[in-house]
Order: sequence, then structure tokens, then C-alpha cells
Amino acid sequence: MYLLTITEFIAHLHPVLVHLPIGILLMGLLLQALARYEKFASFRPAIPSILLTGLIAAVLSCITGFLLYRNGDYDGSLVSWHMWMALALTFVAFALCARSFFGQVFDRTGGWLALGLFLLITITGHLGGSLTHGEGYLTGAAPDQDPPVLHPIADVQQAMAYEDIVKPILQSECYSCHGPNKQKGGLRLDNPAMIAKGGKDGLALLPGHADSSELIKRMLLPSSDDHHMPPKDRRQPSRQQQELLSWWIDQGADYTKRVKDLPQSEKIRPALLALQKGPANTQDIDPALPAEPADPADSRAIAALRNAGVVVMPLAQGSNYLSANFSGIPAASLIHHLLSLKKQLIRLDLSNSGIGDSVATTIAQCTPLRYLVLSNTAITDKSLPSLAQLAELRVLNLVGTRVTAEGLLSMQPPKHLHAVYLYHTRMDSKYWSKLQGLFKGAVLDSGGYTLPALMTDTAVVRAGKR
Repeated sequence: MYLLTITEFIAHLHPVLVHLPIGILLMGLLLQALARYEKFASFRPAIPSILLTGLIAAVLSCITGFLLYRNGDYDGSLVSWHMWMALALTFVAFALCARSFFGQVFDRTGGWLALGLFLLITITGHLGGSLTHGEGYLTGAAPDQDPPVLHPIADVQQAMAYEDIVKPILQSECYSCHGPNKQKGGLRLDNPAMIAKGGKDGLALLPGHADSSELIKRMLLPSSDDHHMPPKDRRQPSRQQQELLSWWIDQGADYTKRVKDLPQSEKIRPALLALQKGPANTQDIDPALPAEPADPADSRAIAALRNAGVVVMPLAQGSNYLSANFSGIPAASLIHHLLSLKKQLIRLDLSNSGIGDSVATTIAQCTPLRYLVLSNTAITDKSLPSLAQLAELRVLNLVGTRVTAEGLLSMQPPKHLHAVYLYHTRMDSKYWSKLQGLFKGAVLDSGGYTLPALMTDTAVVRAGKR
């Protein structure tokens, strides 16, 4: 056991040592290229020593890299290619270094060896970066920097719980360390068989017991804890993603069932519904958060809302600004909790929540609010003066409400407002031009779309010959 610990310690030096041959050998190649000119002839005596130092660093990197590979944290063809390219790099570095001691690096053979070494450094570095940061490290953005685009699910109840919900979460948050090319702790999370197998520390999840599953327990540890996963320097799963993973595990971690076939508590339904809606009109709302930071919100108010099934989430990692989604949840008895979040709330969705005009004064106190959805509620013109007080409002969704054109004409639009959705409201078309004049710079979407008739839309039937 002691020998294994020493081996692992030496293996973990690889990320430190691997940068040495890259830098040193590249410096040697640069001096070799410059020293071809008499102006830089003074560099020639230093080239053999630099290449020798780079060669030694390459050998040490190969040894530690092989030990790291033997520890089992990596798998697949990518690591094999990285290993063989590294060995080829070391061999070419040896050949070039040997010739340098005899002053033979400035002939044609020395030039070809230098070019080959440069290409091998590039390829080996790319493969190593792909192992650490994900495939396509050199040719594309690292996946940990740009989250993948997740497409909305048309009907979440018909979706496959694992394939359509759980697997995309694991892919975006876990595969870089526990995928097909890298398995920290011997754990792979990219297919059901490997998930069930677990890693060096045992099973990653216990079907039916999310709270006892390492996958969930480590996500919930403080970010400063060494065992917290994902590492604190990586993108962290959202609370909604954690809730969906916990729900799937609690329901038995089945890989073949549809969402509709699994029990769904009132708490998880909003998270599932949010998947069906997809990212809420991201092109309509100003993505920038307020420049000034917000104080932490009242944790008791957040807990009370979440216990009632409201999805309350931070808008960005490390930010105290929040979104709250009441969609489909009776909100009348919960609205007062918004007063405890009034300085942090940026997005508020009250669609299908049964609220009416009595909540407008409460909403108006949430002064940072930028995105407000009141679709399919009992809101009328009486609420509009209060909503007009939201100076930072960008998007207002009034679809399916009792709002009229006269009511909108009587309000002073917030100066930053740039989208108002009015489908299935009591709009009278004769006021449309006046509304457009009042809401200058804002898009008024009535939903009453008509398409022009095209020649290709018309079918001409001709009598055929008998």
C-alpha cells in the first residue's frame, strides 16, 4: 500500500513536469532557427545544453505520464495516442540533441528533425489538453468554459428520464472528469453499465437513496471541501439540475422509463416543466446582471418558496440575483415571500398561478425585476400602473390576461422595456398604431400572425386525358 501511494504521488507530478519539455524544447528550436544566421551565431553553444535539458524533462514526463495512465484514471484511444506521440517526441528530441553535440543541427537532416519535433510537440500537447479539458482542446473552446446548448423538450412527460434529462446533465457537468477519455477515481458516468459499476471509492449512486449516493453528497459539499464535485474551478451544476438528479435516483435510477412513468412530487414538477419550456426567451432579455452586487437573499423565504414547489435559482454562479418560477403553482398565499427577495429578484414567472390584481403592488416593490411573466392569470388593467413602476423591466408577458389596449395606453412604459407579449388579451386592433407610438423601441407581439399567400401554395388541378 505504501509503494502504491508513492507511485500515485510520482504520477501526479505529470501535470507539473509536462510543461517543462514543451517550453525548453521550443526554446531550443527557436535558438536553432535563429543561429542559422551569423547575426545570432553566439546562440549556437547554448543549443546542445538546452536540448539536453528538454530531453531529460521529456523522459521524466513520459515516466510520470505512464504511471498516471497505469493508475487507471484514463481510458480509450485518446490516451494511447497521447502516449505514443510523447514517446515519438522523446525519440526525435534525443536524435536532435545527439546531433547538436556534433554541430549537425544546421544541415537538412537537422532541419527536418526540428520540424518533426515541433509538430510532435503540437500534437502531443493537443492530445494532452484534450484529456484534461475535453476533446477539441486546440481546435475549439474547452467545454468547461462554454456550457453546451441544451434544447427544450417538446413534451417532458413523454421524454426518457435518463436519456433526455439525466444524461445531458451528466454530459455537461461530469464527463470532463468521468467520461470516456478520463476517469478520476476510476469512475465513468457516460453509460449505465459504468455508472452501476462505480469507482475506486465504491458506488456512485444507490437507487432509491439520493441522499446516500456519493454523486449527490459530493455535489452538496462546500466548494472548499477537497471532496466537493465538480472541482470548484469548474462550472457547477445548478440547483435545478441537482434536484432532477436526486429525483431520478430516488425513483430507482431507472434507465428505460419515461418521465410519466415515474412518481412526481409537487416539488419536482416545476423543474420538469422548466425543461419543457427551455431557456426562457434568452434573446429577449438583457443578459447582463446589474452592475452593483446584491446582498444575500433571505434564506428562510427561499426555503419556504422551494418547499411549496417554487423553483428559486441564482442567475449566475457566485451571484445573489435570483429567478423565481411559480408556473402552475397557486401563488396567492406565497406572494408575500417576494418582499424578502425584492432586492435580488431579476426574473419572475407567475404564469398559470391563479394570481390577480392584488399582487401587483407587491411585484412593484421588486425594483431590480427585468423579466416578468403573468400569462394566463387574472391580471387586468388595474395592475398596469403598479407594473409601470418597474424601471428596470425589459420583458412583460401578458398573454391570456384581461389587459386591454385602453389600459396600456394609460400607463407610462418603463424606459428599458423592449418586449410586450399580448396574445389572447382584450386588445382592439384600432388602438394598435397608438400603442406602437407609446411603446417606442419595444416590440409589441399580438400573436395574430398571418402568412402571405405564395404561388407555390396553390395547387392547380387539370383534367386528364381519358
